[in-house]
Amino acid sequence: MTSSPLKSVPVKHATYWQLTRRLTLILLSVWFLATFGVIFFARELSGVSLFGWPFSFYMAAQGLTLIYVILVAVYAWGMRHLDKTFNGVDTNGQ
Repeated sequence: MTSSPLKSVPVKHATYWQLTRRLTLILLSVWFLATFGVIFFARELSGVSLFGWPFSFYMAAQGLTLIYVILVAVYAWGMRHLDKTFNGVDTNGQ
């Protein structure tokens, strides 16, 4: 018995969106933890010096910006990978 192509499309569609939501949730969690962690622990981090500046200042000025750029790059790479894996699946839900 063979599987109908019409039945496999909703399964692929659901899997695609499940993986998309998982990637988004993981990256949003990293974003929140990095941002909240630096702000919440700023006093403790100011005791550590990096290039002559307090670590909390460095992370707020430079480090978090780099983390955000890395998160965008990981999201773009992950979505490109998902799009290639699920090539031909209608991702608009129509």
